[in-house]
Amino acid sequence: MTKLRLELKKKNGDVVVYEQDKVPASRVLDFWDIQEKLEAGDTSYTPKDYLLDRIDFCASLFSAKAVTQKAILEGLNAWELEETVDNIILIAMGVKKEADPKLMELVQQKPESVS
Repeated sequence: MTKLRLELKKKNGDVVVYEQDKVPASRVLDFWDIQEKLEAGDTSYTPKDYLLDRIDFCASLFSAKAVTQKAILEGLNAWELEETVDNIILIAMGVKKEADPKLMELVQQKPESVS
């Protein structure tokens, strides 16, 4: 059975594992709302906004109240953040990296920087 899994490190070094085995299909539509914001081309929607929206979306997939944007940002190493967020989104969407490279590309798409 597919489950979402998130391992966050607390300040004291302990690792807390959160698992979610039920994600309503309606959450797929919520993800596409984020993608539509990105694809709309609004220059005020920055790469930072996009990342924070994706982190919020990931946190909202877990029923544990302790899984928040702040908990994710503080509980992951910087080099783990993007991959962890992408993997959670892909699993929640029911997409395997090998099965749908176009969707994988969309999930990992970043808005262009505003000059």
